Amino acid sequence: MSTRYRWALAFCTVTLTLIVLYMPAYYLQVIQPKRGFIPWDPVLDILPPIELSLATFTILYIAALQTVITAFRKPDLFILGLSTYSVVSLIRPVTMFLLTFEPPADMILLVDPITSFLVYPDNTFAKDLFFSGHVSTLTVMVLVEPNKVARWAKIAATTVVGLFLVWQHVHYTIDLLVAPLVTYGVFVSIKGSLGTAGGDGLVTG
Repeated sequence: MSTRYRWALAFCTVTLTLIVLYMPAYYLQVIQPKRGFIPWDPVLDILPPIELSLATFTILYIAALQTVITAFRKPDLFILGLSTYSVVSLIRPVTMFLLTFEPPADMILLVDPITSFLVYPDNTFAKDLFFSGHVSTLTVMVLVEPNKVARWAKIAATTVVGLFLVWQHVHYTIDLLVAPLVTYGVFVSIKGSLGTAGGDGLVTG
């Protein structure tokens, strides 16, 4: 592993550790009391909210498992994906602070069967809106996927999860549209700085 990749791995380790330790407090102490606004969203007006948490996380965790298995066999993709995820995770708190949305009045809270009790023990926080962390995470999985068939399957999964999130009124439509744009911009920047190559997927584009 090159020195550049070692530094990237160290950055990811420190960043993700700090996020796990301090982000819940940031959400609850900084974002929760901050007054936000409600953006106009005609899509939410069309779709009555329904509970889709289990379906959402089933798709997300299947995609994540496949990505981890694939990426562990390709260290350059693993570092590239992890670095992209880490930087996006740093950007989201900034965008949430600069553009704070109040949650939709009829939101059905999204319940992660695995991690909800760790991040939000009382499962009442709902203002981590702009932009969607779930869609950005799936976008990372799309971008580092070297297999064309699996990549298209993940694109479909990302689209379905986005639909489920807006249908459950967990996010506004703008949260879902901005997420892949920001993630792709970060991915391209990190890919250039790492000099990542190889594969037949989007990582070479």
